[in-house]
Amino acid sequence: MKKTKEFICTVLMLLAVTTIMGFIPTDKDAAIYEDTLRLHILANSDTEEDQALKYSIRDKLLAKYGEVLSVSVNPEEAKESASALIPSIERDVDIWIQEAGYRYDSEVSIGVEWYDTREYDSFTLPKGYYTSLKVMLGEADGKNWWCVMYPPLCLDIATEDAPADDAVMGYTKEEYTLINSKGYNVKFKLLEVLSDAFSKKS
Repeated sequence: MKKTKEFICTVLMLLAVTTIMGFIPTDKDAAIYEDTLRLHILANSDTEEDQALKYSIRDKLLAKYGEVLSVSVNPEEAKESASALIPSIERDVDIWIQEAGYRYDSEVSIGVEWYDTREYDSFTLPKGYYTSLKVMLGEADGKNWWCVMYPPLCLDIATEDAPADDAVMGYTKEEYTLINSKGYNVKFKLLEVLSDAFSKKS
């Protein structure tokens, strides 16, 4: 009888450990940060004119460079392509700014930035550090706009709330499951907790 109880306890403990382990984010889940390239545009100011220019620049950038980046076979290639295009993008943005009648310049770079959680209709991106193609217009003191360049979630975008949801299939199976889960996702929340802890240490 005693051995039977010990056996049952052991089985229950193993089941509990297995269940808990299933909620812990893995390296494949955390790869969502490395496998995403975001486009981040900061307006010169919050005036109506500067905000309108920001959206105009966004549309022109996506029209000219979005498809080029979307054909990348992996996130590393997308980041390399974006980096190589920086001089061309900055030159074009400066021209578009001047054509719109403004005198300030732009600065384009690639770096790692912190983003808050962002919910869309069919998926949610966890908060944390992501690589960004960052476009700063003038003083870059205005409201910002961003989308995901790779996988290509914003190629057909017209507003910030209308990403091409089917493009999330560019993520791995683990990443897609992580961001596409319905209801409360323990693994997703734990990943965000870990990201928060890392950001506070940085």
